[in-house]
Amino acid sequence: LKPHNLFSLPGYKIFRNDRPDRQGGGVLLAIRNNIICHEKLNRTIENNEGIAVQIETPLGHLLIASIYIPPNVRIHHELLQQIYNLNNNCLILGDLNASLQSMGSRRTNVKGRQLQQVLDEGYLQCIDNDLTTYARNNYEEKIDWILASQPTILFIDNVETEAPLGLKEDHKPLTFNLNMAADNKPSSPRLSFNSKSANWQLYRKTLNELLSNIDRTKTITTVEEIESYATTLTECIS
Repeated sequence: LKPHNLFSLPGYKIFRNDRPDRQGGGVLLAIRNNIICHEKLNRTIENNEGIAVQIETPLGHLLIASIYIPPNVRIHHELLQQIYNLNNNCLILGDLNASLQSMGSRRTNVKGRQLQQVLDEGYLQCIDNDLTTYARNNYEEKIDWILASQPTILFIDNVETEAPLGLKEDHKPLTFNLNMAADNKPSSPRLSFNSKSANWQLYRKTLNELLSNIDRTKTITTVEEIESYATTLTECIS
């Protein structure tokens, strides 16, 4: 995408973050004309390119972002954090050039470890599947990602990849359903927990500190003492 290159798509509003001073494209979002929307972010931070548009849904405002991070560039947490801070109900799509084995890639690269750091912070989660999104010369890998905050991540299903479009990089288009109808709220708040995004090291440290305050030498003989002890343990765990 260059400023002098015009692009239009019938029936869609186009939002773009051009790349005027380097080779290649940039990022773009196309939003259907019948959807109320407006641009919220158009930034490039240390070659991390992003465009974000807020749309209206039956469940409120949703921020949709498209990002691109080149292979030799570090994932810049500030861009992701800025998107989330604009609207903590957000959906981020993009080619991060990050492979993370624990989330479905064949291996983990440096960018994958950087992505894991983002996930460990807990404000974003990713679709956990083993669909490869890049195919070239008998090599396939998952390097394109769907990231989302809660509860948006719960409304995503039927994630699939399609055949490459024949472009130079041979990325596979990702398709999915986003079911945000007003009557399609999660049936239980329990669905909002994702153990993979938890900071278990911090949890273990905090739990040990709380358990160390319990007098384990005390003899428990009555029902009331048992119930009190059980309540204390429950409070430590939760």
